[in-house]
Amino acid sequence: MPVRKATLGSGKGKADSLHLVAARLRNIRSAQGLSLNELARRSGIAKATLVRLEGGQGNPTLETLMSLATELRVSLTDLLNASDRPLVHVTRKNEGTEIGGGGLRLRLMHRASNGATLLEIFDMHMDRGTFESRAHADGVHEDLILHSGELIVGPVDATVSLTRGDFVSFEGDRDHIYKCVTQTAHATLLVSYPTRSAARFSVHDP
Repeated sequence: MPVRKATLGSGKGKADSLHLVAARLRNIRSAQGLSLNELARRSGIAKATLVRLEGGQGNPTLETLMSLATELRVSLTDLLNASDRPLVHVTRKNEGTEIGGGGLRLRLMHRASNGATLLEIFDMHMDRGTFESRAHADGVHEDLILHSGELIVGPVDATVSLTRGDFVSFEGDRDHIYKCVTQTAHATLLVSYPTRSAARFSVHDP
């Protein structure tokens, strides 16, 4: 079964997302005092690709964005969103930053912090196929509730099979996979980060 790679969406939404990612990536990298050469070396992503990303070009895969977030020790949505939050947060069915394509689609529903942990909640849809994720930063944790379809999920050496209504919780700081064995699957994915991992520097919004 092929490994699926997800990318940012298409059309105007894609262009807006690319410009936001470009600005966020530049700001976060600069805040850490990292050169493009150093970030390329650490992440294993070609410098030319990083130059294009910071120029608002290309179409980064979810794997690329996750690799950058891991090496920069930030959450995935730190690369995708500004940090201002309203008093009451509502995400309608046609709202939320989306990463899609290649069979895997994530839509950010909400992110919140209690001071010790940053939580991101995604609406996840996946078509038949496999997505492989590198280990995230130390202390990152993933929880998933499956609403429909069947998935094989977890660290590569400790995967579990899930059917509708099942729940899984595992450490995201190990290489792990999401494998859809039915035509489609729908789940809610929660990713939590210890704030100490993201608080080593100050991130300024574009």
